[in-house]
Amino acid sequence: MHREREHFDALGTQIILVGMGGVKQSELFRKNHGLTFKVICDPHKHLYKAYELFSTGLSGIASPKVLVRGMRALVRGHPPGVPVGDVFQLSGVFIIDRTATIKYACYSKDISEYPPVDELLHIASQYA
Repeated sequence: MHREREHFDALGTQIILVGMGGVKQSELFRKNHGLTFKVICDPHKHLYKAYELFSTGLSGIASPKVLVRGMRALVRGHPPGVPVGDVFQLSGVFIIDRTATIKYACYSKDISEYPPVDELLHIASQYA
């Protein structure tokens, strides 16, 4: 998503990451990945619960699909980081309009699942 930052900015879309780490861990993550997005620290998973994000079992973090996608990421220069918090907590991606209405929601079914960035740009453009 960060590579497409200019496109999101042009739409007036603000990207906010939520993580289970503390402030120091979040800043280190941002620095290591060259990110400029805002980060919300949620070590007690209040937002994860509020948005009803799923948790998984071992299959959601170590299935063949997850391992293949992990290897692809590694080959592309994206090594895994040290896990922080609940490793079984899955993520989600939401597009929320200015009235705080969720316009799009993607609930990950495993740790490797994220919607394509071009899909997110298309949806965000509808609410710009």
